[in-house]
Amino acid sequence: MPVRLLRGLLPLRLGASRCMAAGPVAGWSGLPSRYRLSTSVGLRKYVPVVVPAADEDKVVRSPYSDVELPECNLADFVWKNVHQWPDNIAMICGMTGRQYTYDMAYGMSRKFGSAMIRMGAKKGDVFAMVVPNIPEFPIAFLGAVGVGLTPTTMNPTYRPEEIARQLENSQARFIITIGLFLPNIRQACEIYSGIEKIIVLGMEEKPADCASFIEMLIYDDGSLYDQDRSCDPHNDLAALPYSSGTTGPPKGVSLTHFNMVSNLVQLLHPQVNNLRECNPTSKSNQEITVAVLPFFHIYAMTAIMNLGLHLGAKIITLPKFEPEAYLKALVTYKPTFLHLVPPLVSFLSTNPAVKAQHLASLEAVIGGAAPFGPALIEKLMEKCKPNVVNFREGFGMTESSPVSHVQPEENAVLGGCGHPIPNTLAKIVDLETGVALGPNEDGELLVAGPQVMKGYFKNKKATNKTIVDGWLRTGDIAKFDETGQFMIVDRLKELIKVKGLQVAPSELEDLIRRHEGVNDVAVVGVPDERSGELPRAYVVRKNRNVLEQDIIDFVAERVAPHKKLGAGVMFVETLPKNQTGKILRRELKAQVFKGSFGY
Repeated sequence: MPVRLLRGLLPLRLGASRCMAAGPVAGWSGLPSRYRLSTSVGLRKYVPVVVPAADEDKVVRSPYSDVELPECNLADFVWKNVHQWPDNIAMICGMTGRQYTYDMAYGMSRKFGSAMIRMGAKKGDVFAMVVPNIPEFPIAFLGAVGVGLTPTTMNPTYRPEEIARQLENSQARFIITIGLFLPNIRQACEIYSGIEKIIVLGMEEKPADCASFIEMLIYDDGSLYDQDRSCDPHNDLAALPYSSGTTGPPKGVSLTHFNMVSNLVQLLHPQVNNLRECNPTSKSNQEITVAVLPFFHIYAMTAIMNLGLHLGAKIITLPKFEPEAYLKALVTYKPTFLHLVPPLVSFLSTNPAVKAQHLASLEAVIGGAAPFGPALIEKLMEKCKPNVVNFREGFGMTESSPVSHVQPEENAVLGGCGHPIPNTLAKIVDLETGVALGPNEDGELLVAGPQVMKGYFKNKKATNKTIVDGWLRTGDIAKFDETGQFMIVDRLKELIKVKGLQVAPSELEDLIRRHEGVNDVAVVGVPDERSGELPRAYVVRKNRNVLEQDIIDFVAERVAPHKKLGAGVMFVETLPKNQTGKILRRELKAQVFKGSFGY
């Protein structure tokens, strides 16, 4: 495991507390605590688009009051209140127990940013991160952001060719990784020659051609961190994540400081967020979470890492999901909230090893990244009993930093994604004409708000196709009801067309999950000469007594004729999914047709 290489990263001799006198936390104004800002940054409201009078009744506005939006560096905002809880634990490695207080983490982050400038990095340079979920991830990320660098994050399991492709596309100059992945990074750097320095975490013997993360912190005094605090929040990029490859080649998503700070402030609205800000005088109300969703993905980057640190939460990191380690973390650290995706909810609700006591400390669960469906949510709530957990599902995408919708705390539509968050507009448009539609009509979801990306990195053509007149085309089929709550029906390119009629895979998947013999399922369209396409279900069954005809009949009794499983059922051991739980339908088709994981 990679974390074994990190045991030597001790927060000793770093002098973190000496950094606390300077930096973004000094001189905050007398605004309400949730929106206090440095006197050197702006504060304004944001009007995303002009809505024609003819469309006014078909554009859904957020029911929540607008929030004032800071114009500042993302790292400054995340660390804004760190001086109020310097001795509280910020991060713990769930594998080794290594931990850092807020004082240590903030000081280390400043030192790392300073060391990057001393190494020759300049504002606007792209800084690549090939790092799993460990406490040093946010320290390096925010240190780079704080001095004006732009992190581009990627999945540590990428092959060298995939790493090189993103490095070249982003024009990265520096890269950080752990020893386990160093061979892949070296191979990637042979393909792309633009990397000037590789930085390694946790290696006891540093290779001669690499820089050591821990040495950078030990030997730098942090003095260059505040050398230049200038920031153009509307144009300078705070992060350059890459969009999902499920709908085409990955593209760099240019997220500005304004985009990412705006999304954090939107999520801090008291009617959107039910997480507590840490009380400076007491550790008893500190929020606690177990972070297994990857920080390299925008969901965890924003909603767990940046928001959690801003609120003074305790974040326990796990580099990957392993049932035993995850359950141990739940028992040991007793999280008060969890961010989950459908596979994790399925594990918690159906695995017999998970008991109600594992979830007894939970107060809130936030779901996202892929549709859950009412059946999955109901199973989780049943597993949590007698504990009552507040479950809120949201919607977003990398291109919106990522959150655009969150369910209300009360009267939420089960299985829906809720209302647009503050300062956000949404509408549904006809797939053919682009005309705005009214309630309960299926069409493509478009959103507008301050969190919408600047554009795709050096890809004007793709940007112009995705952002039209200020509206972000999500590529998702959705609808809204009379209360203004939205429900995602499916991905635009994943819809199955049976004799011209649309079938949403997620609808069938939610239905099939209700079958008592099913653990997990994915539905895709299979080409058919007569019908164009027919739905086929790929099912992970609980035991071999579950037969294909059982599931076919179960579905046929509950859906319209064109939604039946006309292409049958195939039983598989696993389903291909990306790191956030989205089913990789194209990969599923290819693998099953090749017979690589069916049985």
